[in-house]
Amino acid sequence: MALRLGIGLHFYLEGVTKLQDPKPFSAGFLGNAKGPLAPYYKRMVWDADGLYRLNYDATYHHWDNYRNRVVAHYQFDEQQAAEAKATLDNYLRRYVYLLNDKEADLKQYYDELKRRDEYARVPSRSLASLRAHDARIAEDRNKLVQPVLATVDKMNSGLETDLNALATTEQYQAHGRLEIGKVGSRAFDSVFVDRWIPYFDLAVGVCLILGLLTRVAAIAGGLFLLSVCLSQWPWAEGAVPIYYQAIEMLAMFLLAAIGAGQFAGIDFLISSVRNWCCPPKSQPAQGVKR
Repeated sequence: MALRLGIGLHFYLEGVTKLQDPKPFSAGFLGNAKGPLAPYYKRMVWDADGLYRLNYDATYHHWDNYRNRVVAHYQFDEQQAAEAKATLDNYLRRYVYLLNDKEADLKQYYDELKRRDEYARVPSRSLASLRAHDARIAEDRNKLVQPVLATVDKMNSGLETDLNALATTEQYQAHGRLEIGKVGSRAFDSVFVDRWIPYFDLAVGVCLILGLLTRVAAIAGGLFLLSVCLSQWPWAEGAVPIYYQAIEMLAMFLLAAIGAGQFAGIDFLISSVRNWCCPPKSQPAQGVKR
Protein backbone atom coordinates (compact mmCIF):
# COMPACT_ATOMS: atom_id res chain seq x y z
CA MET A 1 0.00 0.00 0.00
CA ALA A 2 2.85 2.38 0.83
CA LEU A 3 4.50 1.67 -2.52
CA ARG A 4 1.22 2.26 -4.34
CA LEU A 5 0.61 5.56 -2.56
CA GLY A 6 4.18 6.78 -3.07
CA ILE A 7 4.23 6.10 -6.82
CA GLY A 8 0.68 7.39 -7.18
CA LEU A 9 1.61 10.66 -5.49
CA HIS A 10 4.63 11.01 -7.80
CA PHE A 11 2.50 10.59 -10.94
CA TYR A 12 -0.20 12.89 -9.57
CA LEU A 13 2.27 15.69 -8.81
CA GLU A 14 3.92 15.29 -12.22
CA GLY A 15 0.55 15.73 -13.89
CA VAL A 16 -0.42 18.74 -11.76
CA THR A 17 2.95 20.43 -12.39
CA LYS A 18 2.64 20.02 -16.17
CA LEU A 19 -0.93 21.34 -16.17
CA GLN A 20 0.00 24.36 -14.06
CA ASP A 21 2.95 25.16 -16.33
CA PRO A 22 1.77 24.01 -19.79
CA LYS A 23 4.96 24.42 -21.78
CA PRO A 24 6.40 21.96 -24.35
CA PHE A 25 8.49 19.29 -22.67
CA SER A 26 8.58 16.22 -24.92
CA ALA A 27 10.42 17.53 -28.01
CA GLY A 28 13.77 17.72 -26.23
CA PHE A 29 13.29 14.29 -24.67
CA LEU A 30 12.31 12.67 -27.98
CA GLY A 31 14.97 14.48 -29.97
CA ASN A 32 17.73 13.27 -27.63
CA ALA A 33 16.80 9.60 -27.86
CA LYS A 34 19.71 7.16 -28.11
CA GLY A 35 19.99 3.59 -29.31
CA PRO A 36 18.36 1.48 -32.03
CA LEU A 37 14.90 2.97 -31.42
CA ALA A 38 16.15 6.57 -31.59
CA PRO A 39 14.95 7.18 -35.19
CA TYR A 40 11.37 6.30 -34.21
CA TYR A 41 11.42 8.63 -31.22
CA LYS A 42 12.99 11.47 -33.19
CA ARG A 43 10.35 11.19 -35.90
CA MET A 44 7.76 11.99 -33.22
CA VAL A 45 9.17 15.51 -32.78
CA TRP A 46 6.80 18.01 -34.36
CA ASP A 47 8.37 19.99 -37.23
CA ALA A 48 11.89 19.44 -35.91
CA ASP A 49 13.50 21.23 -38.88
CA GLY A 50 10.75 23.81 -39.29
CA LEU A 51 9.96 22.68 -42.83
CA TYR A 52 6.19 22.90 -42.30
CA ARG A 53 6.33 26.36 -40.80
CA LEU A 54 8.65 27.58 -43.58
CA ASN A 55 6.43 26.18 -46.33
CA TYR A 56 4.02 28.78 -47.66
CA ASP A 57 1.46 26.29 -49.02
CA ALA A 58 1.32 24.30 -45.79
CA THR A 59 1.04 27.43 -43.65
CA TYR A 60 -1.54 29.05 -45.94
CA HIS A 61 -3.79 25.95 -45.90
CA HIS A 62 -3.46 25.65 -42.13
CA TRP A 63 -4.33 29.29 -41.50
CA ASP A 64 -7.09 29.43 -44.10
CA ASN A 65 -8.66 26.25 -42.75
CA TYR A 66 -8.54 27.75 -39.26
CA ARG A 67 -10.26 30.91 -40.50
CA ASN A 68 -13.07 28.81 -41.97
CA ARG A 69 -13.37 26.87 -38.73
CA VAL A 70 -13.59 30.08 -36.70
CA VAL A 71 -16.33 31.45 -38.97
CA ALA A 72 -18.33 28.24 -38.58
CA HIS A 73 -17.52 27.87 -34.87
CA TYR A 74 -18.86 31.29 -33.89
CA GLN A 75 -21.43 31.45 -36.71
CA PHE A 76 -20.06 34.79 -37.92
CA ASP A 77 -22.24 37.11 -39.95
CA GLU A 78 -21.07 38.49 -43.30
CA GLN A 79 -19.24 41.44 -41.78
CA GLN A 80 -17.38 39.29 -39.26
CA ALA A 81 -16.48 36.79 -41.98
CA ALA A 82 -15.08 39.62 -44.10
CA GLU A 83 -13.06 40.91 -41.16
CA ALA A 84 -11.72 37.39 -40.58
CA LYS A 85 -10.63 37.22 -44.24
CA ALA A 86 -8.93 40.63 -44.00
CA THR A 87 -7.13 39.54 -40.81
CA LEU A 88 -5.86 36.39 -42.50
CA ASP A 89 -4.67 38.33 -45.55
CA ASN A 90 -2.75 40.70 -43.30
CA TYR A 91 -0.95 37.81 -41.58
CA LEU A 92 -0.18 36.16 -44.92
CA ARG A 93 1.42 39.38 -46.20
CA ARG A 94 3.57 39.57 -43.10
CA TYR A 95 4.50 35.91 -43.47
CA VAL A 96 5.55 36.33 -47.13
CA TYR A 97 7.55 39.44 -46.25
CA LEU A 98 9.39 37.48 -43.54
CA LEU A 99 10.30 34.63 -45.91
CA ASN A 100 11.50 37.06 -48.57
CA ASP A 101 13.47 39.11 -46.08
CA LYS A 102 15.26 36.01 -44.75
CA GLU A 103 15.63 34.32 -48.14
CA ALA A 104 19.45 34.22 -48.02
CA ASP A 105 19.55 32.73 -44.52
CA LEU A 106 16.88 30.18 -45.40
CA LYS A 107 18.70 29.11 -48.56
CA GLN A 108 21.85 28.54 -46.53
CA TYR A 109 19.79 26.65 -43.95
CA TYR A 110 18.30 24.32 -46.56
CA ASP A 111 21.79 23.66 -47.96
CA GLU A 112 23.01 22.82 -44.46
CA LEU A 113 20.10 20.41 -43.95
CA LYS A 114 20.97 18.65 -47.21
CA ARG A 115 24.60 18.38 -46.12
CA ARG A 116 23.52 17.03 -42.72
CA ASP A 117 21.44 14.29 -44.35
CA GLU A 118 24.35 13.35 -46.59
CA TYR A 119 26.68 13.13 -43.58
CA ALA A 120 24.16 10.91 -41.77
CA ARG A 121 24.71 8.22 -44.41
CA VAL A 122 28.48 8.19 -43.82
CA PRO A 123 29.48 5.60 -41.14
CA SER A 124 32.66 7.48 -40.20
CA ARG A 125 30.59 10.39 -38.84
CA SER A 126 29.94 8.27 -35.73
CA LEU A 127 33.46 9.01 -34.46
CA ALA A 128 33.51 11.13 -31.33
CA SER A 129 35.65 13.87 -32.87
CA LEU A 130 33.33 14.21 -35.87
CA ARG A 131 30.23 14.18 -33.65
CA ALA A 132 31.57 17.18 -31.77
CA HIS A 133 32.24 18.92 -35.07
CA ASP A 134 28.76 18.09 -36.33
CA ALA A 135 27.25 19.41 -33.09
CA ARG A 136 28.91 22.79 -33.67
CA ILE A 137 27.63 22.83 -37.26
CA ALA A 138 24.12 22.03 -36.02
CA GLU A 139 24.29 24.90 -33.54
CA ASP A 140 25.31 27.34 -36.28
CA ARG A 141 22.62 25.93 -38.58
CA ASN A 142 19.90 26.43 -35.98
CA LYS A 143 20.95 30.04 -35.47
CA LEU A 144 19.98 30.71 -39.07
CA VAL A 145 16.39 29.56 -38.66
CA GLN A 146 15.40 29.93 -35.01
CA PRO A 147 14.56 33.66 -35.23
CA VAL A 148 12.40 32.99 -38.29
CA LEU A 149 10.56 30.08 -36.66
CA ALA A 150 10.03 32.10 -33.48
CA THR A 151 8.42 34.86 -35.55
CA VAL A 152 6.20 32.38 -37.40
CA ASP A 153 5.11 30.89 -34.06
CA LYS A 154 4.17 34.36 -32.83
CA MET A 155 2.18 34.94 -36.02
CA ASN A 156 0.38 31.64 -35.51
CA SER A 157 -0.58 32.60 -31.95
CA GLY A 158 -1.44 36.14 -33.01
CA LEU A 159 -3.79 34.93 -35.73
CA GLU A 160 -5.58 32.76 -33.19
CA THR A 161 -5.98 35.69 -30.80
CA ASP A 162 -7.14 38.15 -33.45
CA LEU A 163 -9.68 35.83 -35.07
CA ASN A 164 -11.18 34.83 -31.73
CA ALA A 165 -11.35 38.53 -30.80
CA LEU A 166 -13.76 39.09 -33.70
CA ALA A 167 -16.44 37.15 -31.82
CA THR A 168 -18.95 39.09 -29.78
CA THR A 169 -19.15 38.51 -26.04
CA GLU A 170 -22.26 36.41 -26.53
CA GLN A 171 -20.64 34.30 -29.26
CA TYR A 172 -17.51 33.77 -27.18
CA GLN A 173 -19.44 32.75 -24.09
CA ALA A 174 -21.69 30.42 -26.08
CA HIS A 175 -19.00 28.61 -28.04
CA GLY A 176 -15.68 29.16 -26.25
CA ARG A 177 -12.24 29.85 -27.69
CA LEU A 178 -11.14 27.86 -30.74
CA GLU A 179 -7.46 26.85 -30.80
CA ILE A 180 -5.47 27.08 -34.00
CA GLY A 181 -3.19 24.09 -33.46
CA LYS A 182 0.17 23.55 -35.14
CA VAL A 183 0.82 23.36 -38.85
CA GLY A 184 1.87 19.85 -39.82
CA SER A 185 0.89 18.36 -36.45
CA ARG A 186 -0.08 14.68 -36.54
CA ALA A 187 -1.29 11.99 -34.19
CA PHE A 188 1.15 10.90 -31.47
CA ASP A 189 3.76 13.56 -32.21
CA SER A 190 5.35 15.75 -29.55
CA VAL A 191 2.43 18.22 -29.66
CA PHE A 192 0.03 15.34 -28.91
CA VAL A 193 2.31 14.13 -26.11
CA ASP A 194 2.53 17.59 -24.53
CA ARG A 195 -1.26 17.88 -24.54
CA TRP A 196 -2.24 14.47 -23.15
CA ILE A 197 0.61 13.15 -20.99
CA PRO A 198 -0.25 15.53 -18.09
CA TYR A 199 -3.77 14.07 -17.98
CA PHE A 200 -2.34 10.56 -18.28
CA ASP A 201 0.00 11.19 -15.31
CA LEU A 202 -2.87 12.65 -13.34
CA ALA A 203 -5.20 9.73 -14.08
CA VAL A 204 -2.59 7.10 -13.20
CA GLY A 205 -1.71 8.94 -10.00
CA VAL A 206 -5.31 9.29 -8.84
CA CYS A 207 -6.10 5.65 -9.62
CA LEU A 208 -3.07 4.42 -7.67
CA ILE A 209 -3.77 6.67 -4.68
CA LEU A 210 -7.41 5.53 -4.51
CA GLY A 211 -6.61 1.92 -5.38
CA LEU A 212 -9.05 2.14 -8.29
CA LEU A 213 -8.43 -0.01 -11.40
CA THR A 214 -5.00 -0.50 -9.92
CA ARG A 215 -3.82 -3.20 -12.27
CA VAL A 216 -4.81 -1.20 -15.36
CA ALA A 217 -3.24 2.01 -14.03
CA ALA A 218 -0.04 0.24 -12.94
CA ILE A 219 0.39 -1.54 -16.27
CA ALA A 220 -0.25 1.70 -18.20
CA GLY A 221 2.23 3.60 -16.04
CA GLY A 222 4.80 0.82 -16.28
CA LEU A 223 4.56 0.70 -20.07
CA PHE A 224 4.98 4.46 -20.22
CA LEU A 225 8.13 4.24 -18.09
CA LEU A 226 9.33 1.38 -20.29
CA SER A 227 9.05 3.68 -23.31
CA VAL A 228 11.15 6.23 -21.43
CA CYS A 229 13.80 3.61 -20.71
CA LEU A 230 13.89 2.43 -24.32
CA SER A 231 14.51 5.97 -25.52
CA GLN A 232 17.85 5.93 -23.69
CA TRP A 233 19.20 2.50 -24.61
CA PRO A 234 21.54 1.58 -21.73
CA TRP A 235 24.37 0.43 -23.99
CA ALA A 236 24.11 3.26 -26.52
CA GLU A 237 26.87 5.83 -26.51
CA GLY A 238 25.74 9.10 -24.94
CA ALA A 239 22.63 7.58 -23.37
CA VAL A 240 21.36 9.25 -20.20
CA PRO A 241 21.10 6.94 -17.15
CA ILE A 242 17.53 5.72 -16.59
CA TYR A 243 17.99 3.94 -13.23
CA TYR A 244 15.20 5.85 -11.46
CA GLN A 245 12.70 5.24 -14.25
CA ALA A 246 13.64 1.56 -14.48
CA ILE A 247 13.19 1.02 -10.74
CA GLU A 248 9.81 2.76 -10.72
CA MET A 249 8.78 0.78 -13.82
CA LEU A 250 9.53 -2.51 -12.06
CA ALA A 251 7.64 -1.30 -9.00
CA MET A 252 4.61 -0.50 -11.19
CA PHE A 253 4.62 -3.98 -12.70
CA LEU A 254 4.89 -5.41 -9.18
CA LEU A 255 1.80 -3.43 -8.11
CA ALA A 256 -0.06 -4.82 -11.12
CA ALA A 257 1.05 -8.38 -10.37
CA ILE A 258 -0.12 -8.38 -6.75
CA GLY A 259 -3.32 -6.39 -7.36
CA ALA A 260 -2.30 -3.71 -4.86
CA GLY A 261 -5.73 -2.07 -4.91
CA GLN A 262 -7.05 -4.97 -2.84
CA PHE A 263 -5.24 -3.46 0.16
CA ALA A 264 -7.06 -0.36 1.49
CA GLY A 265 -8.27 0.55 -1.98
CA ILE A 266 -11.52 0.96 -3.88
CA ASP A 267 -10.74 -2.20 -5.83
CA PHE A 268 -11.32 -4.13 -2.57
CA LEU A 269 -14.77 -2.55 -2.14
CA ILE A 270 -15.69 -3.27 -5.77
CA SER A 271 -14.54 -6.86 -5.40
CA SER A 272 -16.50 -7.26 -2.14
CA VAL A 273 -19.70 -5.86 -3.66
CA ARG A 274 -19.32 -8.07 -6.70
CA ASN A 275 -18.84 -11.17 -4.56
CA TRP A 276 -21.88 -10.21 -2.47
CA CYS A 277 -24.11 -9.56 -5.48
CA CYS A 278 -22.79 -12.31 -7.71
CA PRO A 279 -21.10 -14.92 -5.55
CA PRO A 280 -18.98 -17.39 -7.48
CA LYS A 281 -20.68 -20.69 -8.17
CA SER A 282 -19.41 -23.41 -5.91
CA GLN A 283 -17.93 -26.43 -7.64
CA PRO A 284 -19.66 -29.75 -6.87
CA ALA A 285 -17.59 -32.08 -4.77
CA GLN A 286 -15.97 -34.84 -6.72
CA GLY A 287 -16.83 -38.31 -5.51
CA VAL A 288 -14.14 -40.78 -4.76
CA LYS A 289 -14.00 -43.46 -7.35
CA ARG A 290 -13.36 -46.95 -6.16
